[in-house]
Amino acid sequence: MPAKSEKAVDKQHVSITPVNLEMMARKGDSLYQAVAIMARRARQINDEIKTEYQARISTLVPVELDEDEEYEAPNFDQLKISLEIDKLGKPTLEALDEFTHDKLEFRFRETESL
Repeated sequence: MPAKSEKAVDKQHVSITPVNLEMMARKGDSLYQAVAIMARRARQINDEIKTEYQARISTLVPVELDEDEEYEAPNFDQLKISLEIDKLGKPTLEALDEFTHDKLEFRFRETESL
């Protein structure tokens, strides 16, 4: 009989994927450093996505409004781009994947001793 920890996980129906913290701590000097490395990479990925989104949105022609309309009409091109961006992987999960599969290069700053 398999132990609870060896139970097969149906990844399609689980919203949270378990992470092996011991393995993460081994790849960095400590668990804290591993999390800090992945957080920095996630911010970089998020900034890249934001830059791409802004570049694509800047090429759109604004929607003209009639004087009679109270509310702004939806810009379907902008909505389409937003949906495409939403389909991209989440930055945190991408950073975690890069870190666990050794696709992420990092180095620590040299600290000066007092």
